[in-house]
Amino acid sequence: MKPNLKLWFTAFWGTFDKYNNLFVYALSQKYNVEVTPDNPELVLTDNPNSRYGNSKMVYFSGEPFFDIGVCDYALTQFDVDDNRFYRLPLYLLYAYDYYKHGMVSSYESFFNQRIYLKEKKNFCTYISRGPGKTSIRDRFYHKLSSYKKIDCPGSHHNNMEIVPGESGTIHGSIEKIKFISNYKFTFAIENSDSYNGHTGYTTEKIIEPFAAGSIPIYWGNSRISEDFNDDAMINWHKYGSDEKTIERIIEIDNDDDLYIDYLRQPFINLKNKDLFEIDYVLNIFDNIINQ
Repeated sequence: MKPNLKLWFTAFWGTFDKYNNLFVYALSQKYNVEVTPDNPELVLTDNPNSRYGNSKMVYFSGEPFFDIGVCDYALTQFDVDDNRFYRLPLYLLYAYDYYKHGMVSSYESFFNQRIYLKEKKNFCTYISRGPGKTSIRDRFYHKLSSYKKIDCPGSHHNNMEIVPGESGTIHGSIEKIKFISNYKFTFAIENSDSYNGHTGYTTEKIIEPFAAGSIPIYWGNSRISEDFNDDAMINWHKYGSDEKTIERIIEIDNDDDLYIDYLRQPFINLKNKDLFEIDYVLNIFDNIINQ
């Protein structure tokens, strides 16, 4: 018989579903979870400086920074050498939401198969609200544009009709996936590559192209190949410069067999496949609950 667990959420973003999300799903594998503000044993918050009665507080943020404040534990995007911190990349929450919205048959199946929506007839797309905290989005966009036109249906470098859906939401992400399914390559450039020397920050930008059957052009987490397969993406950190990365893109663009080889690859790093199983999330919470 499953033990009971009272759970609550505070200070999360407005579109966050308190009752149907990755955290509730993972905990429900072992516990009878009741999501309630009434004397919860465990509270997840997006505000590291808040307490909620005598509840055990766990901070979570999808932003390119982290803190723990007055919380007991933190789920972060980063690798932090502190037993109060656990790495939980934002893309895991999106993968669950894709399952919740019927895009895949199960949470774990998202990571175990490539999803082909249609034949790709267009070269490359870049969708963003802005340049981020570094100059690489602008720089790389201009350099790659000298080879072929890049379609930009976001507000940054916009040159076509805006893709519908609010950025940073699951509905916006699903609309983005529908759009980029028409493209061979998609920019997947993070806002940041590190925070105070810590790496690991990885958002939904890397899995959206995989879901669309498009090859991600990735920059951000310098250790991204520990999570995902280098043979399924264009990893800027593997090549080390804009020029070498663009050389590889052009090579793939002009070789249909090589392009198909990328699409046929599993997109996760199979040596680290535990990260993509629901027990990874459940074990984090088990450690927190039992301490």
